Order: sequence, then C-alpha cells, then structure tokens
Amino acid sequence: MTHLSARPLAALALLALATPALAAPPPVGSEDWKIMAPYKEWVTGQHDLAGRWCCDIADGRPVDARVVGDHWEAHVTPQHFPGEADRWVVVPEDKITRSVNPMGTPILWLYQGRVQCFAPPDGA
Repeated sequence: MTHLSARPLAALALLALATPALAAPPPVGSEDWKIMAPYKEWVTGQHDLAGRWCCDIADGRPVDARVVGDHWEAHVTPQHFPGEADRWVVVPEDKITRSVNPMGTPILWLYQGRVQCFAPPDGA
C-alpha cells in the first residue's frame, strides 16, 4: 500500500519542480520598490499596443535602456530579475506602452524570460 500512495506524491513533487516560479514584487525597501511602489496603480494598469495587460508589479522593474537603430533595447540583470541572465533584450515595437511614464526611468515587464511590455522614460 505504501508503494501506491508514494506515486502520487512523487508525481506532485515533480510537477511542483517543473512549474516555473512566479515573480515576486520588489522587496520592500529595495531601490526597485522605492521607485515603483508610489506608482503601483500606474504599473498594474498598463497594456501593450495590442491591449494585453503588462502583468503585475511583480513582473516590472526599472532598467537601463537604449535606442539601437530603430528599436529599444532593455538591460535584464539578475539584480532586477532573479534567475535571469545578464543581457540586453530587443523590445518588440508592439510591447511598448503609449501612456506617459510618470517614473522617469524605463520600466520593463518580463515574464518567463519574455518581454511583456516596456515603458520608455517620459519624453522618449
């Protein structure tokens, strides 16, 4: 009997390991938290050009960004996105938000390694 009841537990354990971890909001008191917390409503209310939600405050972080040619690139770092490799990612044009960014710093929403949205700094 023990053998049969161990199988479902093992299957559940494997499933838990295979499920990607969900992002957590910036830790209270961190630099990211200080930048984003006052603008939580704005952050959670953003959409890409197709009208899809940008995700939650847990998926957005302030980043360094640059214009290369005719597109934006955002710098992904493990400091801002734990578990991600340090790299520059190309921001697809349809992922750029069009509302004014009140934070003054670029914000990247990244979920499972993919760009969900990008808010350029105000005036860019």
